Amino acid sequence: MSPDSWKRPTNERAVRGYEQQLELQLNKTVDATPEEFNEWQEKELNWWGEKQLSIVAFMAFVQLFVFTGMLMAFALIGEVFK
Repeated sequence: MSPDSWKRPTNERAVRGYEQQLELQLNKTVDATPEEFNEWQEKELNWWGEKQLSIVAFMAFVQLFVFTGMLMAFALIGEVFK
């Protein structure tokens, strides 16, 4: 064992330099069969499709509510600090 720059003992067998992450094998994908696609569409895709309009409408309401609150806060601050 040899010391490092702070005179601590180090293991000579330690790997020097940066460790590298293993590569993902994303180029070896398998296409879904028509049965798998239909199952995915029925179980997951349709559920989100049915809920999408209500989620978007709720978020639009939230944005309008927050914007109105911001304008009311500006008006109140303007009246208080005239």
